Amino acid sequence: MSDTAEVHTSFCRMCPALCGVRVTVEDGAVTRVAGDRDHPLSRGYLCPKGRKMAALADDPARLDEPLLRNRHGDLVPVDWDTALGDLADRLVDIRDRVGPYAVGTYAGTMLDSGGRHYADRLLREIGSPSRYTSSTVDSVAKVLVGKLMAGREGLVPAVDFERTTLLLVVGENMVVSHGGFSYFPDPVRYLRSVERRGEVWVLDPRRTETARLATRHLRPRSSTDFAVLGHLVRELLRDGADREHLDRHARHVDELREAVEPFDVATTAARTGLAVDDLAALLAAVRRHRRLAVVTGTGVTMAATGNVTEWLAYALQVVTGSFERPGGRWFNHSAALAPSRRSLPDSSGFGPGPRSRPEIPRMANQFPCAVLPSEIEEGHLKALLVI
Repeated sequence: MSDTAEVHTSFCRMCPALCGVRVTVEDGAVTRVAGDRDHPLSRGYLCPKGRKMAALADDPARLDEPLLRNRHGDLVPVDWDTALGDLADRLVDIRDRVGPYAVGTYAGTMLDSGGRHYADRLLREIGSPSRYTSSTVDSVAKVLVGKLMAGREGLVPAVDFERTTLLLVVGENMVVSHGGFSYFPDPVRYLRSVERRGEVWVLDPRRTETARLATRHLRPRSSTDFAVLGHLVRELLRDGADREHLDRHARHVDELREAVEPFDVATTAARTGLAVDDLAALLAAVRRHRRLAVVTGTGVTMAATGNVTEWLAYALQVVTGSFERPGGRWFNHSAALAPSRRSLPDSSGFGPGPRSRPEIPRMANQFPCAVLPSEIEEGHLKALLVI
């Protein structure tokens, strides 16, 4: 580090974990981004994406100012007032000529702390339902299953890291991606805390950074995690389920029992490629701890079997009485419900679909990205703000 170097304290914008960072600047250029050890939550942890921000900051392809096409079709730099004024005029023209529906937004996962909030507010002000996000591309199972099983897609359960003694991580590399939808600011510390007092099991075909920290790592064939979870649910319903919890909070248990009946140990071992002894050891761990927390990631949700795997992960935590109980996972009701509401809405419908494909339901307050091509081709969507 040179004598002219300056170190600035900030936070990472790569994902909602918002880890603390220390940014080294030399001669006006970012030369290093590292974790901030004094940050009260992340405590110096920073994932590989965050550490790469130094390269992004001074990438020659990065835009430092707005560009607009002139009458010759060339992109030329302009000031922000000109750019925003031009954009506002175009959006108002589309809204007035075609209607609010014709203006849409698409937001990715990696978004700054206020970006998605203000994108949603913009659409509300315009009066458009044409909202799209990456959730329906890489994690639609979490949205869908949350709606079906818990009544509302906005309820994302958080791991009780202070008391969890059995953590099952399925298709998720928490050390790199923070825990999929939960975004733990220092996943390494959390994983080690559970491992010290109990066990961390990982189901993943790859030996990931998370698997290296686990008590046990099982490597099923890709996209067969659902069979492992189905086997666990099957055996626990025979011996080990929290019967009192099921009687008070669950419906259609007999239908669940029938659905998982085919997943005996021999069938599951053949389907997944796992050893019978490994499946028995995992089952014994669940019975021993009685409650557990299950974390799934895009290894699950981007697979063809994502919906059924996520559904069985929910079912496993219901069967063991692990939701809303110490050592399991907690739902943050206040984050998902308006103050005036006193109960969760039912899951009878997801809302009307887009004009080009009305049979495809809207959910999580957005249209699925799969309909974007038809919405554009049929002229329903005239402007798309990509954030």
